[in-house]
Amino acid sequence: MKIVTVTLLSKGIFKDNLTYFSAKELEIGSIVIVPVRGKTTEALVIDTKDASDLKTELRQSDFALKKILSIKNRNFFRPEFILAATKTAEYFSTTLGQAVKSFTPLVILGQPINGQLTKEKNGEEEKIGASNASKTKIEKFILQEPDEDRLALYKKIIREAFAQKQSIFLCAPTNADVRHLKQILGRGIEDYISALGSDETPKEQIANWKKASNNQHPMLIIATPLFLCLPRSDIKTFIVERENATAYKQIIRPFIDTRFFIERLAEAKRAKIIFGDILLRSETIERSHQAELSPLSPITYRSFTSAQKQILINQKEKDPANFGRAISPELITWLEKTAGENWFIFSGRRGLNPLTVCGDCGHVFSCPRCKTPLILHQEQNNKKDFEANYFLCHKCGYSGQPEDKCHHCGGWKIALLGAGTDKIETELKQLFPKTKILRLDSDTVKTAKKTEMIIRDFYASPGSILIGTEMALFHLREKIENIAVIGIDSYFSVPEFRIGEKIFNILLRLRHLAIKNFIIQTRNPEEEILDLALKGNSTEFHRRELGARQKLKYPPFSTLIKISIGSADHRLVEALETLKEEHLTAWQTIIYDSFSSPIRGGEAQTNLLLRLPAGDWPQPEIITMLRQLPPAFIVNVDPENIF
Repeated sequence: MKIVTVTLLSKGIFKDNLTYFSAKELEIGSIVIVPVRGKTTEALVIDTKDASDLKTELRQSDFALKKILSIKNRNFFRPEFILAATKTAEYFSTTLGQAVKSFTPLVILGQPINGQLTKEKNGEEEKIGASNASKTKIEKFILQEPDEDRLALYKKIIREAFAQKQSIFLCAPTNADVRHLKQILGRGIEDYISALGSDETPKEQIANWKKASNNQHPMLIIATPLFLCLPRSDIKTFIVERENATAYKQIIRPFIDTRFFIERLAEAKRAKIIFGDILLRSETIERSHQAELSPLSPITYRSFTSAQKQILINQKEKDPANFGRAISPELITWLEKTAGENWFIFSGRRGLNPLTVCGDCGHVFSCPRCKTPLILHQEQNNKKDFEANYFLCHKCGYSGQPEDKCHHCGGWKIALLGAGTDKIETELKQLFPKTKILRLDSDTVKTAKKTEMIIRDFYASPGSILIGTEMALFHLREKIENIAVIGIDSYFSVPEFRIGEKIFNILLRLRHLAIKNFIIQTRNPEEEILDLALKGNSTEFHRRELGARQKLKYPPFSTLIKISIGSADHRLVEALETLKEEHLTAWQTIIYDSFSSPIRGGEAQTNLLLRLPAGDWPQPEIITMLRQLPPAFIVNVDPENIF
């Protein structure tokens, strides 16, 4: 008889490991069905021992072991994957089961697919590789280059890997990136490329999975993080494409950063890893300064652009007659001069106006729940009726009717400031009624299919204008004749330590896309980031950004852990305060209130922020404490934002 330790794969179960018995031999990495609380669930085998070796422990146990009900997949996960998942679970203070589930598609988990043919075919090679593993130096590289230069280098890396009979796993942050990369990198190797995305049908996922795992020829696997459990033994290179993308950090539990997991997986497999982007994260650049990462090619510190003119339109001292208009007279002139050419106009906000202010007392109309400034929107089906407009909070999701007077002083002088995509679209249609004007934001587009349709229509229509937010930016792959940035100013008021990097990244990408004219319209011309972006000077940006973070002790010069609970439950708030005062006195902590995002209910929450010196995490003492917290306590290690 075997005593088997498993970790549960079911969502919402916060137990770490459980023990069962089985009369059958089981390999570590197998998936089994076990009973839990009167129900059955999937579990991952992480350890097995002979019952004869545990006689004393079994006799002294105060509970009876239950039997494993059935074996679903033998040897499903490779040991390297389990090792990487174990280290990731420890770092992000979650269970091994939740870490494994984060990188395993449900459709594959639910199928009787072994996926280990590569191991069987290359058994002898794997033995040799295992014996030499400790001798292999793990190579970690960074690649900060424009998109076309990075992709050209990836093609060279793929050819070299195939010549050495090695496969490559290229991880992309979104399904759209997977499709684009397959189109660019797959030319000439169609039989040896497999693209895996969560937007595929179950049948397509299974077919592509089998192709990726069973083909005897080296493969290029392009996939989102969900498919990182793919069990090929010959993957010797991992590429993290668009390393700066926020999509790599999970926005719901267990809040794992995929970039961390991929690096642990590469270490376990003794494989090379490459982090690539047009602008790498400041954390990654600092690691290169500390010689943890090496440049794959000389780092591009000043981004190239083919834009013939790069212009800053200063609206700080604009004519009062143009007050309240989204598009400045200077930009209108450029639009008229370039009639017949395409324009992409980027806005930092959707809606009509990002800010509503009382002209008498200066009061800002804010969300009654989270105090974030309300954004004025208009009903898509009723754009002529002002009374159909409504206020929306982009922080917590609150919506309400607009007020016609200030509830603070009673004044009627209400000013609508800033410009969202709605307002820009309205003005452009008035100014250029014969021009095709398209809009792409989350108010107008809800599906990937509709997004791609709008993008294709834009590129296929000379003289058209596309208005969009960040949602549009990362779907624009081809160059555009003219690009204008309107409403970037609202980003500067966001109280997050990463906002400067986000602004610079957006502007750098837009600048790189422009062929003829790149224009920034702003009321804050003194902002240094705008000047650095116009020049494409990423060296100076990273120097200043890292200097500021070091001074304020933000990552990468510290590790932040955010623990959040619902503010409505006073017992939880008291428990959080007790945690701070009785168990975390040795570390720097602060408690503050905020609101969760709409995706998590937009509820009031109280947070405890724990700041540890760089390199002091993970700590077993704190990990044990965090894992003992009830599910109502939401733990987020290395949060993207602290509010």
